[in-house]
Amino acid sequence: MDTEYCLFNQCFKTMEVAIVIEVTLQDCTGIDLSLKERAEARFQREIEKFFPDEQSMLDSWRAYADAAEGGEINQEQERLARTWLKAFDKARQAGFQGISVEEAYFDVRMS
Repeated sequence: MDTEYCLFNQCFKTMEVAIVIEVTLQDCTGIDLSLKERAEARFQREIEKFFPDEQSMLDSWRAYADAAEGGEINQEQERLARTWLKAFDKARQAGFQGISVEEAYFDVRMS
């Protein structure tokens, strides 16, 4: 959806871009495909509930990725990274509900 706003008699159009989140359950050989898909959907629903909007989720994910790679982060980025960790843990618990796989993990990618 495009939005138009005006400032000092000049009008600008902004375009909202949807953020794509891809969640996959990895290292879960032998699990029924429908169970895997339901686990991924539960994970995604739970992590999306934790953030007020897609941009907040993306900002937290990026801050976490920067911190995990050993980059220097400021206090706000640290707060965002910790928020991502909390959200991820809740989503992981929801995703694994009713599934017993030992080495499996959720991989999250955003663009």
